[in-house]
Amino acid sequence: MGHKLTTEENTESTSNNDTPGRNPHTERRNVTVRRPRARPRPRNVFRTAQVNSYAPSRRTGLDTVLEYFEEEASSTTEQEKCYDPNDPTLRFVDGDDDMDFLCQDYKSRRALMSCGHSVTPMSLTNWCRHLLDKGETIFVCGQKDCNAEWSFDEVCKMALLTPEETEYFEKQLFSRVAKDYLDVKSCPGCKSSVIRTELDNLRVRCTICSADKLKPYEFCWQCLKEWKGSSQYTDRCLNDGCFNASLEVLRTCPKIKFQEVRGVSGCPSIRACPTCGMLLGHDKTKCKNIICPRCKDEFCFVCLKPSTVCKTYFTACVSGVAPRQTYIPVWNRQHMLKRLI
Repeated sequence: MGHKLTTEENTESTSNNDTPGRNPHTERRNVTVRRPRARPRPRNVFRTAQVNSYAPSRRTGLDTVLEYFEEEASSTTEQEKCYDPNDPTLRFVDGDDDMDFLCQDYKSRRALMSCGHSVTPMSLTNWCRHLLDKGETIFVCGQKDCNAEWSFDEVCKMALLTPEETEYFEKQLFSRVAKDYLDVKSCPGCKSSVIRTELDNLRVRCTICSADKLKPYEFCWQCLKEWKGSSQYTDRCLNDGCFNASLEVLRTCPKIKFQEVRGVSGCPSIRACPTCGMLLGHDKTKCKNIICPRCKDEFCFVCLKPSTVCKTYFTACVSGVAPRQTYIPVWNRQHMLKRLI
């Protein structure tokens, strides 16, 4: 399977249609950048998928991660947090701090996380703050090849978060969740935040404006103007200039030519994730599969089937090239929200 960033499930071995002499498990799309080093280095949590901008994204390596920690260390003068050595709920160990990527050698004793890696309150706080500041919504272990996810409760306890740190973490998490897992926009009338509960309905009612105006106030989720028209529409309202920009991109994007995939032609260069609808591009290298950075599902960019179904990594799909998408898939996000609560 493609290199995973959090908890994607392993796929089965390659089919007989794979390129002879190639092992797709080692030649799949790289989504991490690591360099050998004696001391354990932090995992690279950044995606290399082309998202929204439809241009090759930056491959953010470990040097950027370390630069972040150096900047944080130079700007932080807070008192060092230490574990209570008599705390019976902690599992203390001797040795290195697995999250101390700058070798700060914090004074606190080392304690084990649920994944078995050792931390100190300061190193864990720095690592989790780094994840939040980079847009992550799930706390994952920073050690190479460790896919463990930590709950927010575990992070609060093991990082000894102060009230101020807890408030910061909660605000960051909510803003990321609202952006990625909830449909939230500002009402064009009162500018208050509105959550759309029916993801396939563009006609949305603002309760605040309705109460102020003493009559229903509805606006178009797409063009953000007061609703014009007499019924529900899934693609547009009747305001001039109201159209789905994402569908226009899917309709007009050029075709892609893979560098290492044989027998594929006519594939659009932009696809909507079949699970969550996020627009993604392929960087043309390695195999056909990509992993969506939002919902984490892995699928074939050519036939749009899950990677567990389409296993022809470097050759043409059995079902051929899926046509240009004419609708954006609506994501049932409840399962992801449950992971974050």
